[in-house]
Amino acid sequence: MAGGSDSEDKDSKTFAPSQKRIDDARKKGDVPMAPEMRQAAMFLGLIVITGGLGAHAASTLAGSLARIWGRADDFLFNPDGAQNFGGYILGELAGALLPLLGVLFGFALLGGFAQGRPMISFSRIAPKLSKINPVSGFKRMFGGQGLFEFAKTLAKLIVVATIGTIILWPFLPGFETMVGIGPTMIADLSQQMILSVLTSVVVLVAVIAAADFFYQRYSWTKKNMMSLKDMKDEHKEQEGDPKIKGKMRQIGMKRSRQRMMQAVPSATVVITNPTHFAVALRYDHGAMNAPIVVAKGTDAIALKIREIATANGVPLVENRPLARALYASAEIDHPIPLEHYQAVAEVISYVLKLARGGN
Repeated sequence: MAGGSDSEDKDSKTFAPSQKRIDDARKKGDVPMAPEMRQAAMFLGLIVITGGLGAHAASTLAGSLARIWGRADDFLFNPDGAQNFGGYILGELAGALLPLLGVLFGFALLGGFAQGRPMISFSRIAPKLSKINPVSGFKRMFGGQGLFEFAKTLAKLIVVATIGTIILWPFLPGFETMVGIGPTMIADLSQQMILSVLTSVVVLVAVIAAADFFYQRYSWTKKNMMSLKDMKDEHKEQEGDPKIKGKMRQIGMKRSRQRMMQAVPSATVVITNPTHFAVALRYDHGAMNAPIVVAKGTDAIALKIREIATANGVPLVENRPLARALYASAEIDHPIPLEHYQAVAEVISYVLKLARGGN
């Protein structure tokens, strides 16, 4: 049953990973990376070293050794002299080899940058018990991915060794003649052989790196494929659960109605339909340029507005066309539209006359 469920789950993942899933994976350090790309870049760096920097480093070391040999009498092998001699040797080695190591490091970074923008993921370096769990380590080593990487490395080693042998085979008869030639010629011949081997290896590794790059992209995309349920869950997470949003909308409308009903007692007049519509207006002569809508509603809400208005002595004026028009065009807590100024002014004037007559 479990196996069938996993199979069905995989079969249902037919949607390409969304941008959010890609970004979440990057934050966790899960990105498609082809190790062969770094190796190809480092082999290219070796060609640069062998073709130019290597000769310079060899010349620098040769000059250093010559100076050491010529100044052999100047070095005393007492405690202070040995320390000075060791420091001198380390300085000469560092001056000759650090540029080479810098080139290799730079090309290794280039191999990583060529596959995507750089990133730092602290989740990858965070301590996890699974990393030191022998069972998990065994599964990683002998699982499908581990066996594939082992087979790929072994095949690459065999192919590289074969190509190296084929390239060096024509040079084998010349090895016997090296005994009688000078160091410069030996260095030139060795450089030629190394460059020939490295050039062939770089071409091979570049082809393997390109294939590994596309495979890693395909494998990563397949692993992050999404099902319809995943898409819906992600949409809910981003946009919010429709049920929760609906509930919040209901709460907001309820609170808005409560505030609206609390403002009805301050109204100057309530214009009614008389039963289906009710619009409560407030107007303070001299302080307001136009009446403001403090409440409006239909049916049950309109009935509630009329009840509150009656209980608080707010006049009710029946004007069916005006009540409908104000309900459709006016907004709560906003002045009435300009086109209704005259009709509303007549109603408010009537209400004020009644109030003065009552006084």
